[in-house]
Amino acid sequence: MRYGPDDKFWVVTDPTPESEAADILFQASLKDLELQFKGGLTMDQHPTLFTEKAEAEVEAYGRMVAMRASRAIARRVAEGKPLNGANRIEVLDGNGKVLFEAELT
Repeated sequence: MRYGPDDKFWVVTDPTPESEAADILFQASLKDLELQFKGGLTMDQHPTLFTEKAEAEVEAYGRMVAMRASRAIARRVAEGKPLNGANRIEVLDGNGKVLFEAELT
């Protein structure tokens, strides 16, 4: 598939604790993506491009769930509650590919 400067695709980035779905899942063109990077988007936010909205939604919501779960677990650690050996969380897609990962230390 060929993409020109104005052709649209879907972008998913890592969430922050304050993120809403529209913050991490949006439609963009190459021109839009250039502006996103100029505005502060970095590779550390793991931007991922999708041609299909449904695939992008699965990834975005998986990242949100994983981030929220890791924060809940981190709070548990901070409260001194046991994790029974868990020190990492991963969300995988149906093929076993890591969609989101976080250390729980």
